[in-house]
Amino acid sequence: MKSKKLYSTKQIWKIILSIFALIIISVSLWYTNYLAKKIQEEERLRVKLWSETVKKQAQLINLTNQTFDQLRAEESGNIQDWAFALKESSREQNDYTFIYSFLSKNNNIPKILEYVDLKSGRKEITFSGTDIPFGKEDFESEKEYNNSIKTIVDSWDSINSPIQIPNTNLQYQILHYGNSKLFEELKNKQKSLIISFENELIANSSSIPILYVDSATNEIRRTINIEQEKIKDSAAIAQTISVLQSENSRIEVSFGGENKGYIYYAESTLLKQLRFYPWIQLVIILLFLMVSYFLFSTFRKAEQNQVWAGMAKETAHQLGTPLSSLMAWLEIIKADGVPESSITEMNKDITRLNTITDRFSKIGSEVKTTEENVFSEVDKSLEYLRNRVSKQVDLSVSGSKNAIVRINTSLFEWVIENITKNAIDAIQGKKGSISFVVSEDDKKVILDITDSGKGIPSSNFKSIFNPGFSTKERGWGLGLSLVKRIVEEQLKGKIYVLSSKIDQGTTLRITLKK
Repeated sequence: MKSKKLYSTKQIWKIILSIFALIIISVSLWYTNYLAKKIQEEERLRVKLWSETVKKQAQLINLTNQTFDQLRAEESGNIQDWAFALKESSREQNDYTFIYSFLSKNNNIPKILEYVDLKSGRKEITFSGTDIPFGKEDFESEKEYNNSIKTIVDSWDSINSPIQIPNTNLQYQILHYGNSKLFEELKNKQKSLIISFENELIANSSSIPILYVDSATNEIRRTINIEQEKIKDSAAIAQTISVLQSENSRIEVSFGGENKGYIYYAESTLLKQLRFYPWIQLVIILLFLMVSYFLFSTFRKAEQNQVWAGMAKETAHQLGTPLSSLMAWLEIIKADGVPESSITEMNKDITRLNTITDRFSKIGSEVKTTEENVFSEVDKSLEYLRNRVSKQVDLSVSGSKNAIVRINTSLFEWVIENITKNAIDAIQGKKGSISFVVSEDDKKVILDITDSGKGIPSSNFKSIFNPGFSTKERGWGLGLSLVKRIVEEQLKGKIYVLSSKIDQGTTLRITLKK
């Protein structure tokens, strides 16, 4: 019973250690997930702060755009007045002082006058102005000079409508004008502000993947921490945006007018690595434990095998001396006139002791096997046991009588005897039966041993073959363990509990390869 308690204690410690390991793993995963959520919250807060900053910058840019509109309206009004003053200067008046003063003060807007003359019967065009960045001397012909001016005029006309000033039916002027220097400086500052925002976005993004897209053109304006392969074409861009959108809602950035964009972002690489790290760590730990368990199990098994072999060989050695003495005493008893029947039974027991000694000597050594009839070997073993066990237990063998397999007869008989003795103990002195059924197929021979004993709980199906496991008060838990070693290591077969029911009996199955 002590051996069973020892085994139960071992099982309890295994369960406790397993639970402790699971607790450590669970705490590690929980804490890592807690840290990941904290980092995720901080990243989301950072992006929200960016969005607030962007909104403030957008408001500033919108205010700048309103200033641009007001400035453009004022400049347009000034240029209209300038054109009117120019027209008035061509009329005959008594005093031109105010007109010339007005014309001279409105020089902050770049202007070019185009003279159109139709008096000669054909259209003649000449240009004049103080804002032309080159002179006629820079060109080989007047045509080239006029074409260059025409290029400047076309660019101004694309942003400001020209003003026609009539002189006569055959002569008029066209006023072309651009944006003032102040207007251009403010425009440049606006662009600089937008670029500054984009650069700030990149500088503060850390390792967060960010995609900044123009809403009007769907053009990518900035990317960071995104592989080039993911934005190589429109299909790849759409896929990337879809993935980013699935992780976080996009942030709309409006600068007023058509200047609008969307920020798409995902979790940082650090956060993703932190999420996967505990699982990688867990796999590494499990692999380490598996390798360690395998190595220690191999060493322990090898040590046990050496102990088993050493103990068996020492037992065989110790039995050798008294057996020799018993054989000598048997000869002396014969001379004293002891009945022949008694001498015959004593001879059988001495022969049996010799067999047991031979069995022990074979443990841990290479054994010779021969082709034998399993049915006959089982029947021979039971024949010896019938005269030495309780008459209340019926021993029987049935099934295939021609099942041939390679075995060592001495060790095989030991297996049969040990299983039979364990089955008799399970019957607990009551009337019962133990049956051996031999069957075969193309590859193996099967031996089923069924008793009518107390049965085995399903939780102990594998444990009964472990060294030290026993349900008997004075058992050592070595019988079935020895049987398993002989069947699997010496006879190259398998043994296991086929079925068992409490208070109804148990069936063990042995399979041996043909």
